[in-house]
Amino acid sequence: MKNREMEQKIKMTIQHSFSNDSDRLQKILSECDLSKGEEYMQQNIAKKKTPKWVRWVSVAAAVVCVGIISTFGAVYYTQNISVDSEIILDVNPSIEMSINAKEKVVDVTAQNEDAVAILDGMDLKGTDLNVAVNALLGSLVKHGYIDELANSILVTVENDNANKGAQLQQDLVAEINRILSGQSIQGAVLGQNISKNTQLQELANQYQISLGKAALVQTLTQINPLYSIEEMSKLSIHELNLLLESQGNSQQNNKIQSTGSASDKAYIGEEKAKEIALSHAGLSENDVTIQKIKLDYDDGMVEYDVEFFTATQEYDYNINAQTGDVVSNEIEPFHANNTSPQGQGATITLEQAKQAALSHAGVSANAASFKKVELENDDNKLVYELEFYTLDAEYDYKIDASSGAVLSYDQEQFNQGGSSNNGSSISEEEARRIAQNKAPNAQIVSFQLERDNGQEIYEIELREGNIEYDCEIRKSDGAIIKWEQDIDD
Repeated sequence: MKNREMEQKIKMTIQHSFSNDSDRLQKILSECDLSKGEEYMQQNIAKKKTPKWVRWVSVAAAVVCVGIISTFGAVYYTQNISVDSEIILDVNPSIEMSINAKEKVVDVTAQNEDAVAILDGMDLKGTDLNVAVNALLGSLVKHGYIDELANSILVTVENDNANKGAQLQQDLVAEINRILSGQSIQGAVLGQNISKNTQLQELANQYQISLGKAALVQTLTQINPLYSIEEMSKLSIHELNLLLESQGNSQQNNKIQSTGSASDKAYIGEEKAKEIALSHAGLSENDVTIQKIKLDYDDGMVEYDVEFFTATQEYDYNINAQTGDVVSNEIEPFHANNTSPQGQGATITLEQAKQAALSHAGVSANAASFKKVELENDDNKLVYELEFYTLDAEYDYKIDASSGAVLSYDQEQFNQGGSSNNGSSISEEEARRIAQNKAPNAQIVSFQLERDNGQEIYEIELREGNIEYDCEIRKSDGAIIKWEQDIDD
């Protein structure tokens, strides 16, 4: 709209509103901060009839004055007082900062008792974000929460603008690494963006942890469902970071930006754990094939899981990661007819076995997390036993170590909700058809309806030659929740 058109509309509106109401005009003018000339006009308005153009110009000036003040007030509030982002720094102490659009601190809150000591009476309100972060990190180092033994810190950003939140997170991670490097500490910084939701808030409240730590625990238990949320919530950020690194790359890890490596100097280390296990077994490294050395968590303890085998025995050790004590060990018979570079009697590599399982399951390597990879003797046949999981399901595979053939597999869905049948239950006939479509040449040899965990499940067994199939189909929606294949020798 052009300026002249705007002026005409203002003029018409004011003339219409005040043409017969000089008292209302006087009231508005009296509430404005007027110049001396305007005050004179106000004092004489009742004595002498003011021309209409003077009246509407004065009121227009008042309206503009109020508009400017309101606009300035709104901008000032948005940029200086309104909270633009929430930032949580977690080590074990958890500190939450609210910042405005200019990245100045609006408020700082200690999320637990340890954080009260870290704040140490500091008044950070109104300071630049980088200054506040520098002060907090200095206090964390001073109180011994960050050092060369425990060098991990979690940075969580919440912002309604995802791009802005991601950029702020990256800037903070870079700044924290810079600050720690200045104190001769090689930091391991985790960064994540979150959106508040009811589930996350309930999780934080239940275990009395920050939203940032709750989000990290949630991600870690999704990567490895064997970990419980309750146990993980008791660990420090450094311990959680070590476990996160031990899980390897997975689809879920992409939620978290990680820089640096979590220090394991507080633990005995993989080499020492291997040495302890071999010494306990009375073997040297030349006598065995090392299968796995991995930092893990079980029964409230951080430990190393060490697995190896010889031509006749298979060994599984759990070593306390801090003390080096042997927590548990198992020895099982292992028989092989010959040896090869791939392992006792195996003619395909472990990676080839993994690829065979993933290809059969239709799962990409990036989407899978392996929790068990073992070369086993199964009825005098060498097989790779593989267990892995995705966001939706868990898979168990047995792969022939000589040919790479899939000997058996089992798939179980994690998510039991949802419906592919509009909420209506499927009939026995439909369940039979679903199972038959999965193995067209097999014959159904057993069929029964069972109840499991409050759900009705069709349990179906099929046979095709020497191949046996074990199938479970959920009655409510026809979903196959288990499909296992075994070869009957």
